Amino acid sequence: MKYTQHFKTMKVAKGVPILSFDQHSRYFNIVAIEFHIDQLEKLNLHSATIFKHIESYKNKLAHITKGLEPEELLQELVELSE
Repeated sequence: MKYTQHFKTMKVAKGVPILSFDQHSRYFNIVAIEFHIDQLEKLNLHSATIFKHIESYKNKLAHITKGLEPEELLQELVELSE
């Protein structure tokens, strides 16, 4: 949940970022995917199906974030919204 935690910290420190519709959707998709990964991992089940779902979500997260660190990603979201 590194992106979610960073977004939360920055929202408290600097306020809600002004994002375009597309970047706003991307922002919330990242938060939702991290939530799903976290919830599946908290189940602590050793199932091949659960493992596949977690890996699928991690791949989606890597694609959406482009492998950027949270600080860089938030900056990109804001810059693409201008």
